[in-house]
Amino acid sequence: MMHSRTLLNVALLLIAVLLAALVYVSTQQRQTPSTDTRLTRLRAAEVTRIDIHHNARHIELQKTADGWQMLQPINIRANAFRIDTLLSMLDTTSHASYAAGDLDLDKYGLSETTTSIRFNDEALHFGTVNPINNQRYVLVDSSVHLIDDHFYPLLSSQTGTLVARELIDRDASIDRLELPDLTLYRDQNKRWQSSRALDPDAINELLYHWKHGQAFGVHNYMPRKSIAVITVFMEGRPDPVRLHITDDDPWLVIARPDLDIEYHFNLEFYDRLLKPGADSQKAGANDADTEAVSQNGR
Repeated sequence: MMHSRTLLNVALLLIAVLLAALVYVSTQQRQTPSTDTRLTRLRAAEVTRIDIHHNARHIELQKTADGWQMLQPINIRANAFRIDTLLSMLDTTSHASYAAGDLDLDKYGLSETTTSIRFNDEALHFGTVNPINNQRYVLVDSSVHLIDDHFYPLLSSQTGTLVARELIDRDASIDRLELPDLTLYRDQNKRWQSSRALDPDAINELLYHWKHGQAFGVHNYMPRKSIAVITVFMEGRPDPVRLHITDDDPWLVIARPDLDIEYHFNLEFYDRLLKPGADSQKAGANDADTEAVSQNGR
């Protein structure tokens, strides 16, 4: 009888300890921020629309069969690398989270936030930076999270930061290219011709750079005097694209005032985009110089 009573007391004690532990854990979960969890449950592959608000600026991005397209404030192909950076925000680590209802949101810059991003219907509102750990407060649904401050600079940057760096849409086909000193065009047989005699390899090389050359940066348009105008006609598109060269020192700047953006290229692109055959001529001159030095050294 005593043995049974002892076992019963031990069982009751264990139950009491377990209940106390559960109460303690539950209390800690309410009072202590959770750590190192994924910021959202949304997956990047599920996202088809992104909206960014920063102060008075609104950027709208849409996923298409050909990739990401910016719809607002301009209609143009988006920078795939930058979009991937934005999407990585969904998987970023929340180092700590708090119930928004328990906080004074104004203290964390979240009561009237001026910077936010929405993935489909999932909105992330950005607040101030914690001065101790330099992590930023972000409001998601009813929770305030602390995350590494990698994304705010991209959200608050110029519109051009999210624009693709190619001058011409990669899916477009050029029919006619009017450069300051030269015009290239397709004849009735779709063969490339030029307004002055050019080696076919030089024409192909120039067109390749127009199709694949990338600016090192895209920025908001800065009104300057136009040095020269370039007109690009593309197959199946009634209106040509007009580009303005607005600077060529210390780098080449090609502007699209109609879209309020400009492309910044390293200066070697001046020859690649405007002077067909210039690269080959320079290479030949360098080879000749090398041969002359070799001959003189014998």
